[in-house]
Amino acid sequence: MAVSSLFFFFFFVIFVDGQCLDDQKKLLLELKSEFKLNSSISHIFVKWNETGDCCEWGGAECDDSGHVLSLDLRSEGISGRIGESSALFRLTYLSKLLLSFNDFATSEIPNQFHRLPNLARLDMSDSGFVGPIPSTLANLANLVELDLSSNFLTGSVPSFHNCKNLESIGLSHNNLMGSVSRLHFQGLKNLSGLDLSHNSLNGTIPHHLFVLPSMQILYLSNNRFSGQIEEFSIVNHSNLLGLELDSNRIGGPIPNFFFQLRNLSSLRLSDNLFNGTFELNKIRSLTRLTELTLSNNYNLSVDTNNMSSSSHEYLNLNVLYMSSCNLHDFPNLRDLSYLVALDLSNNHLRGDIPSWIWGTGMLYLNLSLNHLTDLQKPYHIPGFLQTLDLSSNLLICEFPLLLQSNQSDLFSVNLLFLANNSLTGVIPTTICNISQLVVLGLSFNNLNGSIPRCLLEKSPDLKVLNIRGNNISGVIPDAMTGKCVLKTFDVSDNNLGGEIPKSLANCSKLAVMNVGDNNFDGSFPCKALPESLKVLVLRSNKFHGELRCGKSWPDLQILDMSSNDFSGSLNLLNFSSLRGMMLQSRAHLRPNRSASHIISANIFYRDEVTLTVKGIEVKLVKIWPDFTSIDLSANRFQGEIPDAIGDLTSLYVLNLSHNSLTDAIPRSLGALTELGSLDLSSNKLTGRIPEELAKLTFLSVLNLSYNHLTGMIPIGPQFQTFSADSFRGNTRLCGFPLDRSCNSSHVPVPTPSEPKDEEIEWGYVLAALGYVVGFGSVAWTLLCRRSLRERYFEKIEETSSVRGSTTSDHGDMSDQGTKMADLWKDDFTAKSLERLCGKGARIHLLKTEKPLCPETF
Repeated sequence: MAVSSLFFFFFFVIFVDGQCLDDQKKLLLELKSEFKLNSSISHIFVKWNETGDCCEWGGAECDDSGHVLSLDLRSEGISGRIGESSALFRLTYLSKLLLSFNDFATSEIPNQFHRLPNLARLDMSDSGFVGPIPSTLANLANLVELDLSSNFLTGSVPSFHNCKNLESIGLSHNNLMGSVSRLHFQGLKNLSGLDLSHNSLNGTIPHHLFVLPSMQILYLSNNRFSGQIEEFSIVNHSNLLGLELDSNRIGGPIPNFFFQLRNLSSLRLSDNLFNGTFELNKIRSLTRLTELTLSNNYNLSVDTNNMSSSSHEYLNLNVLYMSSCNLHDFPNLRDLSYLVALDLSNNHLRGDIPSWIWGTGMLYLNLSLNHLTDLQKPYHIPGFLQTLDLSSNLLICEFPLLLQSNQSDLFSVNLLFLANNSLTGVIPTTICNISQLVVLGLSFNNLNGSIPRCLLEKSPDLKVLNIRGNNISGVIPDAMTGKCVLKTFDVSDNNLGGEIPKSLANCSKLAVMNVGDNNFDGSFPCKALPESLKVLVLRSNKFHGELRCGKSWPDLQILDMSSNDFSGSLNLLNFSSLRGMMLQSRAHLRPNRSASHIISANIFYRDEVTLTVKGIEVKLVKIWPDFTSIDLSANRFQGEIPDAIGDLTSLYVLNLSHNSLTDAIPRSLGALTELGSLDLSSNKLTGRIPEELAKLTFLSVLNLSYNHLTGMIPIGPQFQTFSADSFRGNTRLCGFPLDRSCNSSHVPVPTPSEPKDEEIEWGYVLAALGYVVGFGSVAWTLLCRRSLRERYFEKIEETSSVRGSTTSDHGDMSDQGTKMADLWKDDFTAKSLERLCGKGARIHLLKTEKPLCPETF
């Protein structure tokens, strides 16, 4: 009996271990052969081979009969495409397919999923798929979960009314368009989660979505939904927990039925067009509400007058955002003990910041863009505060908060924004005790003193230091260590001097460096500049010397070294290494912009820079990756403009004005197809304006004034829009828009300094030469052969007398004779005669009207 039991056990183990069917193994191996694998990423798919039981392969699961039921190949480094005839669609027992976080870039989702009738869960998110959503996916009767989010899918949302078992649909972060009707999700009684956020869907939102019986999560944010949401009463119980409608174009009043959704815990309505007056005490009916965002509905006024202490009794609000809600007074929120994030920015709040607002567990507090003047005392900053934004107010006190010895609790702050106030005093050294300080924004105040050395030496997490626009003096401490993680260093518009410290090169992640408008001197700070830079501003200092530097900055997109005393040749700057200013492909032209593309060291901080764009000083509050600029104006650069600048094909602004540049404008600048502003004025440039510049159709500002340019101004669509100011100060230029015609005799002939490779129009040269030779031969014969001359004028007089007697019959011949006489009296002829025969011949001509050389000739 024991022997038979043992035999049965071994037989059962062998049977189970060997349950993989041969056809299933063959299909799986065929599926693997269809793709490319990144072996450094793949950990299970890469190990599939002919040996072993395929049901024990990583990522594969089978039923008792050996049919493959599940494939989990998430994040396996798979690339390629799923073909219409892929082995995948012959795995007909498959119920779960997970392919997210792979690379199927530029391939469409195949239209063969109807061949997998048992499929219940399908996840192909974050995998680079393009094109429309196949209609076959919307006809899978057993489908329960569908996730196609974070791809590049286009077209409209298919109707899922045939998928009666669907519980979750994720289509967010795609490029889907069109409207959504009630038919799309009609009859889906089990649908609990619908995420259509971050697309381009439009039209109105059908109200039946809010009352689907099982709906718990409804995310429609970041689309283009518009119109009003239809008001109705909710009769049945609602299970809706999260409702996100932010960042759309929804208008009208906030619907009342929102506050009948008793289980609602999160309600996001920010960044819409809601209007009217909203009474904040309506939220009392939502006792489970933890998050409410109403920010940036600029026509919405929030009434907080009825928010008495008793109304807070059952509120569990953690997050309340009411930026730009036309508030004039602080709402009474003193009893909201669970509040951890409060945004009241961009309102009309005045006076002191009330002491109760700090609460006990506050993590995020934003009171920026108001009219606040001080902090009500006594105040106690909560120990867990991570973000404090008091920027753009009217604070006139000394540097607050950190000067008090009992404020050690503040030392947990990560992000501290106090910019655009009137703070006085010095930057206290106690600020260095904030162990996890990431962003310090103190720009545009009245702070003085020096930069604390410890701030750069003992702040291992500091990514942003912005003290722009103060009265800070002294030097930048040479204290950056190899642990420096700075990404933004802006000390511009102060009274700092000395040289840029070489230790700044230790900040290997530094992207934005702005030291403009100070008193820095010394040579070009090559050794202090890390190669990670994207923005470098040295403008308006006392830097001098040549630009000798062996480094390159492949990511640089903004370079401003204007108004210094740099000299030498521009060829010393390696323009060809500036790959950040080159278009890698046509796809880089005018990319779709989103907040994630802005140069920024932190999601709560945006870099700013002031540049001269199109002749006007402009403050860029967002630095997009496709904005590129070079400004080397107002220095003492000499020599030619490097041809290599023509390689910077994404360049938008080029300013080389007010230098001593010579030679011709290089034709390579015609390759700068994205150029919007070109200023080469006040130099010593010579030669003609290249025809290639006239083909720059994006060019909107051009200044070539005050050079030594010659010849005709090229004709082109954009050149015809420029005024004479763009070309004035070039006395040898002609053509539109100048008032000098290129046919006028007073336009000087171009000098040999023009480029040698200009094309010579030989047809005109030969014609002119023939005319000169012919006219010269006749003139020489008449002037120097007396016998021929006498016979010629006798013939003229004879003809004139005949013409005079027949005027009425031959008026045309009279006109010809008159023109002949006028020709000889022409001053040009008189001058020519003087050069040939001497001054006496000219006098003789003027008195007798006969072109006779003196007898002594």
